[in-house]
Amino acid sequence: MNAHMKLGKLAPIIDPRVPHLSKHILMGAVKPLPAVDWTKAVKSWPMLGNDKFSDCTAAAAYHMAQCFRANSSLDDWHPNDQAALALYAATSGFPQVDQGAVELDVLRYWAKNGIPTDIGTETIAFATLNPANLDELRLSIQWLGGVYLGVALPLTIQTQTDTWDIVPDAPENLTAPGSLGGHAVCALAYDETSFTVVTWGQLVKVTSAFMQKYLDEAYAVVSQDWLANSGVSPSGLNWAGLQADMAALQV
Repeated sequence: MNAHMKLGKLAPIIDPRVPHLSKHILMGAVKPLPAVDWTKAVKSWPMLGNDKFSDCTAAAAYHMAQCFRANSSLDDWHPNDQAALALYAATSGFPQVDQGAVELDVLRYWAKNGIPTDIGTETIAFATLNPANLDELRLSIQWLGGVYLGVALPLTIQTQTDTWDIVPDAPENLTAPGSLGGHAVCALAYDETSFTVVTWGQLVKVTSAFMQKYLDEAYAVVSQDWLANSGVSPSGLNWAGLQADMAALQV
């Protein structure tokens, strides 16, 4: 981790009105594929201001939208810093203060207002996942193109550049969840031992053991454009029910 990179995910807020994904998609005993990778359609990942500002929650949202677009429409759209910072400002005290944002606030805003792209507005619904259940995360990536995550990062990742992993012999003060701070990322690929996330403008492997220890939030993001154009559709998706839940969240 470069010393100039910023964090910015505030502590999780739980809203019981947010549905679990299984309410609107038939998950049951479904097993995910051994590996899925949606990152290959994207040529490069912009930093989106996260080297200067604590806007990781907004950057992760736009990285997801970029990946949805690349795989469903097969074009190379790149979001810009201004768009990410506008989303950050709409969901936090920025620019008066630069102290980060709550993931749930970003998702609620995205679901209600959409976020602008060069060809219109990216519309989504969202649902919770169990951060400890890695198969739920894998199914969300397989079916929906990604998963929006909150990580309580340990200080040990400061020396880990390509892969985040458990450091078993490190002192407890360096391995404690959140000892570095909270960070928002999106996971867009996985294999049998790891996930691939976008963070600070690059792809990083994250081991399954690291995910189980340090994740504190996980959300499935359901993109209308993805459902219409990607050719991938989860079984029994109730889009209308999801939209009704989104409307209830705005009350």
